[in-house]
Amino acid sequence: MAKFKRMVRVASAFSVAMGVGLALASPAAASADPTTSCGNMTSNGHCMVLYYNSEMKGSSVSYSGGQRSDFAGDKFLTSGAGKGSAVKNNAASAKFLTTVGYWGTIYYNSYGVGPCDAFAPNHSTSRLKNTYNENASYYPGSVKPSGCYAF
Repeated sequence: MAKFKRMVRVASAFSVAMGVGLALASPAAASADPTTSCGNMTSNGHCMVLYYNSEMKGSSVSYSGGQRSDFAGDKFLTSGAGKGSAVKNNAASAKFLTTVGYWGTIYYNSYGVGPCDAFAPNHSTSRLKNTYNENASYYPGSVKPSGCYAF
């Protein structure tokens, strides 16, 4: 019985520690709302811009408030081809801007799952490789996720 009570105390302490860790998570853990520009990038140091067409042309949308676990419901916002179209499964090119050395990663599926394209600090591509017109989420991070195509 004493062993069981000790295990419960250890599990409780671990749960509390995990909760504190989540509460202190970096700004990258915040959810990004789609915008027309990287205007609030200075508050968190990174911004992913997705374009409707290849060569960074057409309408675009920016994510600079943190991660975006699902592009469902997001629309391309600026003028140009694709304005008003769904972002999910329609981005052809992208650029990633950062002042804090983060990597920006676009995933094929929602919630950061599946094939991915990772952007080194301040890189872009005229055509996405693994997520071309098959993109569902965005996550910034301090390291390149393994298995992603790197730009």
